[in-house]
Amino acid sequence: MTDDLHPFSNPGRTKLSLVSRGLALPDGLPDSSRWLAQSNSAESTLDVRLPSGHFCSVPVGQPYTEASGFSLKLGDDGMAVMSCGGETETVELVEAPAFYSKLTRKGSRMGSFASLHDRLLILQPFMGCGFFAQPDQACAYCQFDSMLNEEQPPLRDALELVEVVLAALDEREVDTVYLYNGFTPNDDVGLSRLIPVIALLRRHLGHRQIALETVAPKDVSVIDALYAAGLDIFICNLEVFDGKRFAEICPGKERQGGQDAIWHALEHANKVFRSGAVVSHLIVGLEPLESTLSGLKALIDKGIVPLLIPFRPLPGTPLQDVKIPALDDVENALLLQYHLLETSGLPTHRLRDMGRVLTPMESRVLDGEQPALSERWVISSFGRHWGGWLDGLRRHVRVGKGEKTDDRPFHRLLAAQAAPFVVMFMIVMAFAVGAISDAPEGLSSEGWQALLVFLLCLVLWVTQLLPLAVTSLLGMALLPMLGVMPASNVFALFGNPAVFFILGAFMLVAGVMQSGLSERVALGILDRVAHSPKQLLCAMLLLPALMACVMPEHAVAALFLPIAWEIVRSLGLKKGHVYAQAIFFALAWGAIIGGVTTLLGGARGPLALALSSELTGHSFSFLQWTLAALPLVIGVLSVALYLLLRMTSYVTLDLQAVRQRFTQRRLELGGLGIKGWLMAVLMSATVLAWVLAGHANTLASISLIAVVLMFALRLVEWKAIEQHVSWSVVLMYGGAIAIGKALSDTGAAMWLAHSLIPGDMVGLALVALLVLMTLFFTEGVSNAAAVAIVLPIAMPIGMAAGLDPVGVALTIGIIAGFAFMLTMGTPPNAMIYASGYLNSGSMLRYGAVLSLSAFLLFILVATYWWPVVGLSLLEVQ
Repeated sequence: MTDDLHPFSNPGRTKLSLVSRGLALPDGLPDSSRWLAQSNSAESTLDVRLPSGHFCSVPVGQPYTEASGFSLKLGDDGMAVMSCGGETETVELVEAPAFYSKLTRKGSRMGSFASLHDRLLILQPFMGCGFFAQPDQACAYCQFDSMLNEEQPPLRDALELVEVVLAALDEREVDTVYLYNGFTPNDDVGLSRLIPVIALLRRHLGHRQIALETVAPKDVSVIDALYAAGLDIFICNLEVFDGKRFAEICPGKERQGGQDAIWHALEHANKVFRSGAVVSHLIVGLEPLESTLSGLKALIDKGIVPLLIPFRPLPGTPLQDVKIPALDDVENALLLQYHLLETSGLPTHRLRDMGRVLTPMESRVLDGEQPALSERWVISSFGRHWGGWLDGLRRHVRVGKGEKTDDRPFHRLLAAQAAPFVVMFMIVMAFAVGAISDAPEGLSSEGWQALLVFLLCLVLWVTQLLPLAVTSLLGMALLPMLGVMPASNVFALFGNPAVFFILGAFMLVAGVMQSGLSERVALGILDRVAHSPKQLLCAMLLLPALMACVMPEHAVAALFLPIAWEIVRSLGLKKGHVYAQAIFFALAWGAIIGGVTTLLGGARGPLALALSSELTGHSFSFLQWTLAALPLVIGVLSVALYLLLRMTSYVTLDLQAVRQRFTQRRLELGGLGIKGWLMAVLMSATVLAWVLAGHANTLASISLIAVVLMFALRLVEWKAIEQHVSWSVVLMYGGAIAIGKALSDTGAAMWLAHSLIPGDMVGLALVALLVLMTLFFTEGVSNAAAVAIVLPIAMPIGMAAGLDPVGVALTIGIIAGFAFMLTMGTPPNAMIYASGYLNSGSMLRYGAVLSLSAFLLFILVATYWWPVVGLSLLEVQ
């Protein structure tokens, strides 16, 4: 085959000749600004559409294009006539877009950093390439001398890029936006700066593709972030397959990690992007053809789509005198590419509308084959819209809320994403069927509806398909809608005193944390007592336990978590080290166990207080709760300390670095200051008032008065309150209390209790069953949710069996605090598990020991200690 043998007989060959050799303009081109686009500082292109429909971006005005066998003239009738070897063909010239001459809002000419070729919009977001700022580091075939080319190339305003995109869309249908990254000398080669740009473009482009050509980053995690932001096609160019030749041509890329870095980036991207969306260019003509073909095969074997680029010598580059490759070589490489891709099954439709190269889909035309029906579908308008929608769905499923992609098979991810909606639909259908069904025998219609609302909320609390607070709001909305309770009565339960007690407590804790009082106390004690690994471990258990008496357990865990990190890092402990595990276990167990001591340790106590008051009219005081819980707390803490010391019995460590870090942090914090001392006095006085006070009404009033004093003394700002107050807990309170009240008033609670618990079960056996039921629920849902689920059932059956209602409320409220085994049971568990130093097996193993200890110790404490302090469980007072 020769270059000029029947030049127009095969449109694929014609396009290949044009894009690789260019087009001569012997008579020039009248009104050239109407037709020519400048792709860089030296090379101009002319967009041509062949009679076959193939689109070509043809280089013109270069030394090598003037030697091309193809030439173009404009006829008298205004038609463009292309000739080669004595044959002619009429072609369509595509006008340069009008937006090229427009200015952005910052005064930049749009055509200076954008070019539109058919449906391919090319953007230059960076003003240059950092390789050109370093001596002898730029790629030998490249030319960016019109750019700024600083070592840290400036990034254009993202809104300017959006302006260009919108201007292009006003003129033509754009299918792909193609970004060039250039190079910035850091581990992510500047890609992190493009993440917000791509995210913004994604919001404007809908189904259209976004492609990015980049140097290989050393930090490949940025590829996940690019995909999450909205990138569809990742392009990292191998350039040539021969390693030595690569180092000669691309010294900067070789210094950046060379071909190893490129392969690593491509292979990582292939795990993130859809099949056929990871691409690498190979330049034909810069190495022996056999080497290029070997690179072609290697890329396809790894699932990467190769794109063959015929070498074109640009003036002013080190390779300007290198000859253009023989057309036969390029055609043979393209045919092999086509056959290998067809055999591999890799989709190639994403590389459409590439006017400057012969795409893999177009290569089949060289063999005289026509696109299959499936290929015509994917490049049709409807197919492109459908593909864009699928890309968005896949991204949503794989990425979720973060930037890290999930590389499990897509069908499994889709099933996992769909499962909550399917389960939710089934729950709603079951609820609807129950709502239109007759009430069971022995239960009123209102009781049946109340029971359905409770069961619906129970399932949603356990499965956590909705946030706990939202589930409670749903329950409050359904109760008046189903005629169970008047709306005024339901929503009035938000005014329960226990709600305002815990709300006030949260606000006071916010003041304690903002003043720095809690951190100073913790560091001061640790610095003084941590003289050995065992002493440090004891302190990390007992100090959080002590602080959880006056602060919510999750706040205590959040305070001590950075301290635990400092200890582990200062000691140089790696993941899996037994002492590191013990440190994290100590802070979580201390916060959990200590939080049971008073009503301030968590939401479960005030909720038990509120439910007891609403359901039975009986309640307990702050002091009664503490007296009931204290021996149990001491017992479980003793078991926890034994476990920790046994875990670390053979550990020997030098704590000098830890003590130095404690001292350094104390010096950074400085003295407590007047606000800190005032906060300490106010908190101490408030706790004393709670201990001496009576029941819920007084507790709530004391909390609110203390909060007012805190603001009056200017000890805290409202922003700190918003950060530390768990408003979701307040919302959950209202719903849980309303549902419990509805179950009690309609008789549904008594009916359900008799249905679930044998009527002849009394005494310690019934208490043990209630405790085990609470322990079971508190591992799977939050402590407060466990109380909301169990207490409305336990209260009527307990009272019917002769148990004291106050004793039942204390039992459920206290036991609900001992969640040790699973991460979802309580925030401290989730925090230490997220550290990465613990595994679920060790949490389950040690947590089971602590839960069993809590169960046995509670039975002993309730039987022998409670009567001593005036509390009774086995008979009504």
